[in-house]
Amino acid sequence: MHKNSRAESRKVTPLRLAIFVICGLAACFTFSYFLYIVVSGNDPYNKFMTTLLLTVMYLLPVPAHFLFGKKISDFVMIFYLAFLTVASLLGQVLRFNDLFRGYDKFCHFTFGYVGSLAGLFILCKLSDIRKLSPVLVAIVVFSVSMMCAACWEIMEFLSSRFLGQTAQGKPQETVGGAMVVDITDTMLDIISNLGGAILFVVHYILHKVTKRSLLMGAFIKDFSAGKEIPAASDGSSAANETAADREGARDDSAQDGAARQSGGQGDTAQSRTSQNDVARQNGAQDTQEKNTDKGE
Repeated sequence: MHKNSRAESRKVTPLRLAIFVICGLAACFTFSYFLYIVVSGNDPYNKFMTTLLLTVMYLLPVPAHFLFGKKISDFVMIFYLAFLTVASLLGQVLRFNDLFRGYDKFCHFTFGYVGSLAGLFILCKLSDIRKLSPVLVAIVVFSVSMMCAACWEIMEFLSSRFLGQTAQGKPQETVGGAMVVDITDTMLDIISNLGGAILFVVHYILHKVTKRSLLMGAFIKDFSAGKEIPAASDGSSAANETAADREGARDDSAQDGAARQSGGQGDTAQSRTSQNDVARQNGAQDTQEKNTDKGE
């Protein structure tokens, strides 16, 4: 039965199949771009690592589906695919960050909100979010978002430092002749991410204060779907069984006590009957002896 339910949860629906096809097409495009860079050696915009990583990220939904099944909903898959396309494929590979002013900061701002959404997803999967303090939820989702921003900037720094990429900007020559990278772009990215995280926290607080969905309720409902029933129910049934056993033990004790009491009363009555019989026998013997004496 358990195996059948697992197989059912991993069944590929038409919508999910469409998601996989789109991810596959996007992965083919980015991998083709990567192969072109490798074969031709022509990489004027430093997209070598970007195209390789993006190919892997586009393929992730497929193993995620077969590992987690319906625990990851179609909404999460679509949202992941859309953000990956807007932020990475359009922004970096197709250079929207360079062609459209402010596009990069918009993506980082959106990433701040999406990072908080990822924190909410983790909370919904690990616990019953309805029982958690709203303050704790706000702190966790905000922290997850800022952690994602820090990890992203660390990755950009490492790629620029050791792989010759220009994710943090092109090196500039100082007056002393040293080549340095201006950190202004990095700090603006983090500030943009901070704005998105704050927006999510405000959105969540409004949802809790007004007690209305405001789309946040839909997020929580979707993220909580497909979660396994907690083992607390087993504990409660075990507790019920224990209570029933105790109650049964009390009943048995009461019955034993009643049996002993009735048995004791029966023994007392039997003893009294035996005493009366002995007394009658003794009386009959005395009468017989008296009659014998008179006859003599």
